[in-house]
Amino acid sequence: MNDVILSLEGIGLSRFLQELDSVMIALLDENSRILAANRSFLRLMPPSARGGQPWDARTLLISPQLEDVQALVPYQGRALLLYRGMLHIAHADRKNHFLQGHIYHWPQGRLLVAAECDVEGLEALGTTVLQLNTELAKIQRQWSRANRESRRSEAKLGKPTHCDSSTETEKRRRLEEVLAAEVERSRRQRHPLCLLIADLDHFGQINERWGCAAGAEVLRDFAALLHEHSQQGDLVVRSGGKRFIVLLPETLLEPAVVDAERIRQQLEWRSILSLHGPVTASFGVAMRVEGEGAEELLRRAEQALYRSKREGRNRVTQSIASGQIAAPNVSSC
Repeated sequence: MNDVILSLEGIGLSRFLQELDSVMIALLDENSRILAANRSFLRLMPPSARGGQPWDARTLLISPQLEDVQALVPYQGRALLLYRGMLHIAHADRKNHFLQGHIYHWPQGRLLVAAECDVEGLEALGTTVLQLNTELAKIQRQWSRANRESRRSEAKLGKPTHCDSSTETEKRRRLEEVLAAEVERSRRQRHPLCLLIADLDHFGQINERWGCAAGAEVLRDFAALLHEHSQQGDLVVRSGGKRFIVLLPETLLEPAVVDAERIRQQLEWRSILSLHGPVTASFGVAMRVEGEGAEELLRRAEQALYRSKREGRNRVTQSIASGQIAAPNVSSC
């Protein structure tokens, strides 16, 4: 098993972390099999699993389920924090462990699992991952910049007037047209329809401290993040200076809430690498109910957004109409 321990060096982790007893670290492949682990993690594994073949970590990590964590992976080939919270680790012939931990998305569809026994050790791991993420973030920003330049070139050749060229999103007028049509289609076909409103928190402070150019960059990056989470048929609209609305046809409430929470977490995580300090956003989500028109749906989503602002910002709130079932782990109004 020494080969497994040493293989952690190949993913950029220091020998200090490999031999550390206070942090459990394991690298999993796309099928949740353990490819590498440090000494502390190996002690959790039964003797029968310490052979040469990769071992399925799903029999060890009880909660969260790795299938659910894998479903949260939004970017192929980039190391990002996916989960932060309690890890329930156990095995049939071992006692239960409830530990604070992190799960990161690693290149090639892999997962890096780290559970802390003390804060100092986890901070050392976080520093290493942050250094790796910094390099990846540079590449991502370069790609986003090139993509925006390409879109601007297309605009010069005849971009429709309903497009907001500064963020590559649609304008509010376009939302009014499409929302009315989607509400009618939802009514006629009895298909779900959700609306997500996102508003950047304390955006004025960014402009005041770093200047309007920095504020414009934050807006473009946030719009790009919303686009990255959009599917074919969704509509991303800039509605005012720092507010965006995403129309989600054929989408139920819980998936819409999960998507909003994922965007919120990734915006907060990206801001760690930003030169402009922390950037967060508040979200409101609503799903149309039978007999509801466009204005009422929009009003309920806005009320949910205002609740997120009142409760401290940087959170997601869902509007629950009569007869609807709320998504778990998110505030409701």
